[in-house]
Amino acid sequence: MSKRIQEYGISPQKGIVGDSSIRHIGRKISVQDGDKETMINSYLEEVKRSLLLNITQYEKSNTSMRSETNKDAIDDIQEAQLVQGNVSEDALKKADDFLRKMKEKEK
Repeated sequence: MSKRIQEYGISPQKGIVGDSSIRHIGRKISVQDGDKETMINSYLEEVKRSLLLNITQYEKSNTSMRSETNKDAIDDIQEAQLVQGNVSEDALKKADDFLRKMKEKEK
């Protein structure tokens, strides 16, 4: 494994992407079978949902210094459900399958 890491460090940088997390996910997608664009879209939808939830939580904590109550948690869940309602079951299944494959590849 350390040899492989060294090989990645030695290989010339393409200069296309500067963010290591994007390079990392790009590498993982590139070795998968299937439609790459669909995988990317599924991944981006998951990132979008996660960002929206985090932004909502940060906005609430910035507006008020009070601790989160049960009502806040319910509001977060309802907002997440609204976002999820816009995504088809097929897209969610594909995203879930994609993430499962990623976890299996990491092992």
